[in-house]
Amino acid sequence: MWLDDHRPLAPGAPAPDRCLDEDAFRPFGIDHISTTAIDFAVSDTVRAHLPYGMLRSFKRTGEGAPPPTGRRVLVVSPLAGGFPFLMRDLVVSLLAIADEVAITDWPDARYVPVSAGPFSFVDNCIETAQMIRALSEEAGSTHVVGVCQGSVPALVGAALLAQAGLAPASLTLIGGPIDPSRNPTRLWRMLQGRTLEALERQVIEPVAERFPGAGRRVFPAWRQTDTFALYLWRQSMTGGRLPLQLAFDEGDDPFRFPLARLCWTLMDVPGEFFIENVATIFQANALVQGTLEVAGHRVDPAALRQTALLTVEGAEDDISALCQTEAAHDLCPNIPEAKRARLVVPKAGHFALFYGRAMRAQVIPAVSHIMAAAEGG
Repeated sequence: MWLDDHRPLAPGAPAPDRCLDEDAFRPFGIDHISTTAIDFAVSDTVRAHLPYGMLRSFKRTGEGAPPPTGRRVLVVSPLAGGFPFLMRDLVVSLLAIADEVAITDWPDARYVPVSAGPFSFVDNCIETAQMIRALSEEAGSTHVVGVCQGSVPALVGAALLAQAGLAPASLTLIGGPIDPSRNPTRLWRMLQGRTLEALERQVIEPVAERFPGAGRRVFPAWRQTDTFALYLWRQSMTGGRLPLQLAFDEGDDPFRFPLARLCWTLMDVPGEFFIENVATIFQANALVQGTLEVAGHRVDPAALRQTALLTVEGAEDDISALCQTEAAHDLCPNIPEAKRARLVVPKAGHFALFYGRAMRAQVIPAVSHIMAAAEGG
């Protein structure tokens, strides 16, 4: 397939001489799941690797594991500053309803040598499509869950594969800017008044010489720390949900992996990805306008015909505001109504959609339902 010409996927972990520094990733620490209802071991392996990202897989193993479902899930993590282990609570919860949960494990760009080449928004979409495709090559059903910024490459990847007859069984989009012009946020309004050149001068800088990625241009973690601190202050002043969620942690393992640690552990993002993402999604709104192309291939979400579609939004989400994710339904007119679902989580901010009690009580049952709808034909 043409994807192989651009971002080839190879099975397993990279060879030792090509492995990145261990600090490029953050461990998920998922080796066992125990609740009042289930108790089983979990294996953690690198299923495959690409020029930039890795396909990390978690599988239920041993005695006590629930009966096999034949389901595999790919969580498309956002490339938005947080490490993919920010999705840890979601991965743990999905393992209760699927045999295998894989995730797009993106590295900290400061540890990726310049010789590895650039990583753009288009590259992000192609590598995501390759990971969906890799999971789909085995028997059973493959389901995709895109979160936040990861919702966009999840939809793009699914659409590209649908055009080749390789669409996933279901697609769940959680709190993502599919159409950021709907119910626009403070971020969207700010970016409309910025030129890309001015934005690049303001926020993009080279990696310091002491790191393996020396010279690579990035949106650095320190700037994102400042941005997150400002966001958290604004949430505190306006009665937002996140401060309470940080104080009263409802995660699966709040002692080893508290939400505060997951949120404040930030990484450098490739500069070319950051600028291209702003230009493509927030300024040109290319996905909605029908002008988005990936390596010369026009992205047409209407190619999705039998893939079940679920959109999940938080009623109080101020990062991907209400209606922005639901826009995916308009872009996919050929999906039967019986295979569509929309969920708005009451009193939920952005982070509650993939972490904590509301996610487990409302989002996971909805995801399980859409998977069942997809598998029912």
